[in-house]
Amino acid sequence: MILPLLALLLGACATAPSEEPPRENDTRIAEPEEPPPADEDLIYQVMVAELAGTGGDVEQSLAAWRRAMGLTNDPRMAERATRLALYAEREDVALEAAQRWESLVDSPGQQMHQILGFLYLRDGQTEPARYHLTRVLTGDVQPADDLFDRLESALGTARDRQAALEVVRDLVAEHPQQPGGYRLLARLALEAGEPSLARDAAEDGLALEPGDRDLTLYRAEALLAMGEREAALEGLDELVERHPDDWRLRLDYARRLLDAGAETEALAQFERVHNERPDNADALYAMALLTLEAGYDQEARTYFLSLVDLGERLGAAHYFLGRIAEDGGDMTEALHWYGMVDGEYRVQGALRRAVILGEQGRLARAREAFDDYRARFPEHAIRAYMVEGDMLRRTDRPDAALEVYDEALEEHPEQADLLYSRALLYAGAGDVDRAERDLRRILEQNPDHTHALNALGYTLVDGTDRHEEGMELIRRAYEQEPDDPAILDSMGWGYYRLGDHQRALEYLQRAHDKQPDGEISAHLGEVLWVQDEREQAREVWRDALEREPDHDVLLETIRRLAPEVLDQ
Repeated sequence: MILPLLALLLGACATAPSEEPPRENDTRIAEPEEPPPADEDLIYQVMVAELAGTGGDVEQSLAAWRRAMGLTNDPRMAERATRLALYAEREDVALEAAQRWESLVDSPGQQMHQILGFLYLRDGQTEPARYHLTRVLTGDVQPADDLFDRLESALGTARDRQAALEVVRDLVAEHPQQPGGYRLLARLALEAGEPSLARDAAEDGLALEPGDRDLTLYRAEALLAMGEREAALEGLDELVERHPDDWRLRLDYARRLLDAGAETEALAQFERVHNERPDNADALYAMALLTLEAGYDQEARTYFLSLVDLGERLGAAHYFLGRIAEDGGDMTEALHWYGMVDGEYRVQGALRRAVILGEQGRLARAREAFDDYRARFPEHAIRAYMVEGDMLRRTDRPDAALEVYDEALEEHPEQADLLYSRALLYAGAGDVDRAERDLRRILEQNPDHTHALNALGYTLVDGTDRHEEGMELIRRAYEQEPDDPAILDSMGWGYYRLGDHQRALEYLQRAHDKQPDGEISAHLGEVLWVQDEREQAREVWRDALEREPDHDVLLETIRRLAPEVLDQ
């Protein structure tokens, strides 16, 4: 987000001009001795910008300030556009406006250098970023370490992490006495997958600030990534012993123990925090999420139940207790917890409850639950139709699923995801004409829709004699997503239908290596079979049956070519 950048750097209202006197070393805007001749368009744009800003319409206000800055050489218009663009998280407009602002002043101040430096860095433009940030670091307004701290919050959404790392490394080299620089460098190096650089940066920073919490954590994370488990955990253990009452630090330690495979030690740390702070909702919630993420469902359940007893974080606790019960196969308990979900997880809870009712075969209750969901959350109606249709398809109720998609498309007639889902249902039932109709409606809206191109191409090569036409569509999809397993499978199956078995094998093997699902295995096995690689085909099918014993395409292929495999 760019909001931290605005809050930390600008500290100014985005919709009203500042009444503060100019600060030392900041950009000075000289007032004209005589007011310029009135420009009616400029006055109108400023009026629109002010009124829209006062009314809370940020987009309209920004558009008006942007037009205003193009009508005058007064830098204040560009400044206002820059500030509001930052507030609106429109980094592209902010950079454009800041560049205009810079072009209209004789000597940019520290604040302008800082804004431009951060914007260029987030945009991956290393040279101008380095230029402006160097000007800030060599200025007298704020210490360099403070700038590195600000940079850390500003780089959260930088597009090019490697470019950001390169610039920060140069800045740190120029200012080697600033611990904040090493903190930022270590973090960026970890994110860029360069643990040795992160370790070196953290150790250089620790030489300046021994025992620094963040630097110690970064060093440990780097060492873990380098396989130096004992050294990493030793440093963390010492840090935790120096701060025995810092439960957040102890949880950081426990998370890294989990990363290192030391589950027993990690769970002991969680238990210690729980015993010492049984009523601390923040600690309980953090432990619950961490243990759940690590796969320790029962420990997580204990912490979520403690939250329920405390009456804290109830929406999240009820929802995750429902997920734990559902994953454990206890659908009755899952329905109980999902029925109690409120707050931030109420949407997910209501949807999971409806799905479970459908999967239990309680179709009338499920339909009621989905209808109720759409009434309560109309903004999520399309998602609910998609989930309901998919649930009905997976539970072998294709006619009911088709009714859902028909109803949804009456309300949202051109919605691409709904059209795509209905087309797949038609294609699975062998209704090529209706499948093609829906897929072509999608392609009329978006001719480059990758999945529609692939689905239509596959439908044509598999269900008609229009093989060349289908292959052309699949090739267009492949050009966009050459590593997608589904598209690779379509390419292979298309070549098979064209009689080019060798090229078919190449694509199907690539698809199978990436995602050996039932349909891809069925196709690969069939091509191997006709190539007289029959034992290899049987092996592919046996492996697939172990994973997906009820897959329709796989079973049909085996029954047709090698039914004995099903008896083995």
